Amino acid sequence: MLKRTAITLIAACASVFAGDISISLPSSENLGEKISFLKDLRENANLDAMQQKDFNDLWTQANNVAAMNNRCGSILLNDIPDEACQHFYEVELPAFEAKFFELTGEFKLNAVKASNTLSDKRAMIEACAAALTPETYQVSNIMTVIGEVSPEPLDDGMAMIRYNLALAINRAKREAIEAQLSKWYEACGEGVLSQGDYSPLFVQRIKKQVSRAGNYTRAGNYIDIIGGKIVVVQAKQERFSYYVNDRFLFGKSILAGAKLLSIDKAGVVRFINTSGIQWKDYAIFNEEEIQKRGFNGRMLWGDRIAPLRTVRAFKSGRIFKSVIIGKQEWSAMDLGAGDWRRAVQSCPTGWHLPTDDDWKELGNFVNANSYGAPIPPMLKAARGWANPGIDLYGFSARLAKYTEYGTQAPPQKKECARYWSNTQVNNMVASYWELCDDKLRLGESDKRSTYSVRCVQDGNLSFKK
Repeated sequence: MLKRTAITLIAACASVFAGDISISLPSSENLGEKISFLKDLRENANLDAMQQKDFNDLWTQANNVAAMNNRCGSILLNDIPDEACQHFYEVELPAFEAKFFELTGEFKLNAVKASNTLSDKRAMIEACAAALTPETYQVSNIMTVIGEVSPEPLDDGMAMIRYNLALAINRAKREAIEAQLSKWYEACGEGVLSQGDYSPLFVQRIKKQVSRAGNYTRAGNYIDIIGGKIVVVQAKQERFSYYVNDRFLFGKSILAGAKLLSIDKAGVVRFINTSGIQWKDYAIFNEEEIQKRGFNGRMLWGDRIAPLRTVRAFKSGRIFKSVIIGKQEWSAMDLGAGDWRRAVQSCPTGWHLPTDDDWKELGNFVNANSYGAPIPPMLKAARGWANPGIDLYGFSARLAKYTEYGTQAPPQKKECARYWSNTQVNNMVASYWELCDDKLRLGESDKRSTYSVRCVQDGNLSFKK
């Protein structure tokens, strides 16, 4: 029985119907940087015996965390994480990060000591500036998605999942960062301030980061002083995509120049205001799938790469790849070629030859999510064309020979791909859709022509039986 569920949707896989959980999926690159930093610290001759033991213990923990992250991070979008991975994201990883922040933060502030001598004050300011490391505050580490979903049953074993989701700051990350910056302010607040303003040397050290902002390709941000506050600024545009059960639902770009968080001269920490960044819509799923797997959300940072599914056709047992684009699931490969009547019969049970409405919905979705770029490169395969596409959604349109009935010309293979539509113009003529370099366009042809076949899964609301 489907039920309305209030949930917290998070950055890694999580079953919404299994209860609230709060986990995140860091990049292995970020963990690699932490491990490299710990390796250098373990070899530091200035550590006392207690610090050496603490860093050795954290080093061992870091390598275990990296191994678990590699295993759990390889879980496919349409898989449910096992209990070990859920425990890793909920308990082990947050505990490691908290300890990492605590030990490394304390180590970086070791040189901080109140003094009126110029040499000691210089050393203190240098240490305080160095302790503000921009990689600590990556946008992918602090953002999450929260909200609720409400399932509604439909005909033919399908279910409509209404969702109302919003971008938010991860609470655990927020608390960890606030604690870290509180320690920094306690140690450095008075030292970096001079007569109510920041020390010139401290400003100079911070501004060096700004001048190198273009080099922060991995951290993705830098620290600046803006409006009398120390501010973490997003250096480059970062985009995330949100998937549920391997279906892309929506995405968001955190634009370059966004101020992620700040700490003022009184030590007050404020985070970016994410209110109003929300998504309210619906998606169609198979009810049996929802009952078995729940509503598994995953937030991925970086360029969107559409996940492919392997589909085994009912009865025939035929296996092919499919991809979910918007509210539709398409075959990610041509399922043959032929005249119109053969094309209609080519799609397996549960799938159909796409109608004009299906093709229009595909084009409208790609157009709305491609930031003004033309549609064809988003759908064309990266190989096999004179002007290859970028295949942003996994549709992988390929060149194929086609024959127009009534012409004496041999099968053509020009810089376009032609696909049959289920929509009939009359008894002798049907629609087709042509994907060329410049546009996706509608055409009409004799049903005896030979074009390629793509299939779309039944259940999409635009398909009228």
